[in-house]
Amino acid sequence: MLAPLALTAPELTTLEAAATHGPHPRMRRRAQAVLGHHRGVTINQLAALYAVGRNAISSWLTRWQQVGLVGLYEGARSGRPAKLQPAVKKSSGLARRGHPATAHVATTPAPGVRH
Repeated sequence: MLAPLALTAPELTTLEAAATHGPHPRMRRRAQAVLGHHRGVTINQLAALYAVGRNAISSWLTRWQQVGLVGLYEGARSGRPAKLQPAVKKSSGLARRGHPATAHVATTPAPGVRH
């Protein structure tokens, strides 16, 4: 069991700002958990409060201790693979427009596709 974190005044200010204005909800939640642990809330209580496992809370606290605020940021996540090949996406204008509903059908067929 980790003892409550001892935070300096600048760390508290940084975490409070991240907990309310962080760029991603998961990052805000991690900052809130670090603040809660500093204030004496146990890992078990934090795990129940945020509906995550004890290991998740422990890793958030460890990352905070090792690298600071950067450790609470949202990391790269694997996502669904692109449906279109990059060449088709580029020629269709999807990369410029950003939304599939505004894209026009590509004039160049994908490799291996016959008309």
